[in-house]
Amino acid sequence: MKKVIIVALAIVSVLVASCGVFSKAGSTTDTSTSATTASVNGQAAGAALKALYSQYKADGKMDMSNMTNLINLVTLATNLQGLKGQSDKSSFYTQFAAGLVTGSNNLVSQSNSNAVMSGLTNLVNNVDLSSLTEKATNVSDKATSTLENASTIASSVSSILDVFKK
Repeated sequence: MKKVIIVALAIVSVLVASCGVFSKAGSTTDTSTSATTASVNGQAAGAALKALYSQYKADGKMDMSNMTNLINLVTLATNLQGLKGQSDKSSFYTQFAAGLVTGSNNLVSQSNSNAVMSGLTNLVNNVDLSSLTEKATNVSDKATSTLENASTIASSVSSILDVFKK
């Protein structure tokens, strides 16, 4: 299991370093750029959530030995960073939520969007997501702590994915 995680994180680090597969995270002072960034981040996070949910539904749990799940968790973590410290009244939050609906292909809907956004906001504000992406780029360093933190992240994401079962 540990070797699978290390190999998965090595692949993730290659994707992060060389392909630029993740969107810009964070907000900017330019409101039009911020809205665009929020929407793009929301779409990428929505696509990652949809992929995670598909696997979660098939397996009945968050399978941390699945490389695709790890890549989707890193994508989710990377794209959630702009939500850190945002209130539900902010323009960034609203644009992110709209992008989330589009990116998830309507898995996130009017009826569950408040619960999903609340879960994602709690995730980004209360769980150290940076350690997942940082450890992914330095696989040989502290692989055990990555497993522990990935487990915490998986548990938090699983509770968000449970919203879609309702």
